[in-house]
Amino acid sequence: MTIIESLYQYFKACPLLGDNKINIDYLPEKNREYTIDTITGDPVIRKYIRGPALKQYLFAFGSREAYGPDALQNLSNSGFYEQFAKWLDTQTKIKNFPSMENQKPIRIEAQSSGYLFNSDAEMARYQIQCRLIYYEN
Repeated sequence: MTIIESLYQYFKACPLLGDNKINIDYLPEKNREYTIDTITGDPVIRKYIRGPALKQYLFAFGSREAYGPDALQNLSNSGFYEQFAKWLDTQTKIKNFPSMENQKPIRIEAQSSGYLFNSDAEMARYQIQCRLIYYEN
């Protein structure tokens, strides 16, 4: 199983997402759904002399949300990402990580606050940048 597949299965169990669909590198224009998008960056944090490495998998977790002049709606959208970041912190504290075959996950975390990425008159994309840190032999 690939790392992105592991993350997909992992986030399907997140209670904050409800029954909303999770996609990979895709969000529809008008429906409320979520996406896991890979981000470029150096995957190696540290290489060890005997071969193993400390690595990271960078990704953005995003959603399409209703958006407009209603402050309560926009507060709810931003509040979701604050809760999502706390959920990731809790998962690291209790050592509940994505299931991985040849890697040992040690941390999953938000690297930014959730933010408005782009919008039109009625819908907006919000996202948060995250990373999964793991050991690989």
